[in-house]
Amino acid sequence: MTNEEIQKVLEFIIKQQEGFAENMDKADARMTRLEGAFVGVFNIVSETAKTQKELSESQKVLVEAQRRTDERLNILIDTVERYIQGRNGKP
Repeated sequence: MTNEEIQKVLEFIIKQQEGFAENMDKADARMTRLEGAFVGVFNIVSETAKTQKELSESQKVLVEAQRRTDERLNILIDTVERYIQGRNGKP
């Protein structure tokens, strides 16, 4: 190979390396953005799970309160029905 051919090969290799380095920088930038996005999604999922747990606990409390309210309403209804039946049974 002549010096000129060697020079052309070296220039080609250098250009290729520059292209690879540029692509690697772009890939690093994309990876950094993806890492940030992943952390954001992870935080959102964690907060959603926490909120879901809190809602589940609140729902249990509400179900129990509704059960007690139903019991009290049934007692009231029974009392009113007995009162009405007692009055209707009298002349």
